[in-house]
Amino acid sequence: MAERKDLAVEKKEAATPEVLEKREKVTLVPPVDIYEDEDGIVLLADMPGVKKEDLEIEVDKDVLTISGEISTGVDPLAKGLYQEFAGKEYKRVFTLGPDVDSSRIEAKISRGMLKLILPKIEEVKPRKIEVKVA
Repeated sequence: MAERKDLAVEKKEAATPEVLEKREKVTLVPPVDIYEDEDGIVLLADMPGVKKEDLEIEVDKDVLTISGEISTGVDPLAKGLYQEFAGKEYKRVFTLGPDVDSSRIEAKISRGMLKLILPKIEEVKPRKIEVKVA
């Protein structure tokens, strides 16, 4: 028979509010799917836990920034006993091409899925030319 060796188990102290405040803030990068159709570009970002009021979308020149705060639903005055999840914020930055009309960007969020519609400027949209009979 094999001898059993006792495993040493470390006892970790519970994180106190002082330790939690000293932790470095972790920013999560949401996974994103991007596809293009004839009207523009569609961007789908997976941001579970983010509500509409905690979401911020900014366009500055040709830079699109998406950020959102995760709502835990826990009373802020409650004392945490143990915490494994450190990230509380999502952030992602994209550079927009010259064919995106940034003044007409639309955003929708539903069940943690953010959908951004980035329309093309009219000059770059494909168009059909009507052929007339002379």
